[in-house]
Amino acid sequence: MHDGMLEIWLRLLALHLPEPTDNGEHRATIEIRNRWMLASRGYFGGCVPHRMEDACATPEGRAVIRDAIDSLLAALQKGSAPLDAGTLDLLGIAGIQFASIERRWLREIGQVFGDNYSFS
Repeated sequence: MHDGMLEIWLRLLALHLPEPTDNGEHRATIEIRNRWMLASRGYFGGCVPHRMEDACATPEGRAVIRDAIDSLLAALQKGSAPLDAGTLDLLGIAGIQFASIERRWLREIGQVFGDNYSFS
């Protein structure tokens, strides 16, 4: 897949991770979110370091990632209009000027991630 599409996916997926709470719940999301925000910056031409294997290394990590994927896929299902290029340009991905993209492309990426990583 093109780096730009993976970077958009990771950026949006990072935004769908649950927020850590004061009582320590979802603390693992801090490292995962930071890693994905960096990986989705546009700096890693040809090799976007999503490190999904690391994120899914623990039961808590797998549950958090599964929930984030489900949340993002549900949000993408809420509309049928393409994601606007101007809005995508606001995501802060360096060196890329986006064109509008079809939601189904991002849903397909979500399905690939869901199919290739064990979330049980």
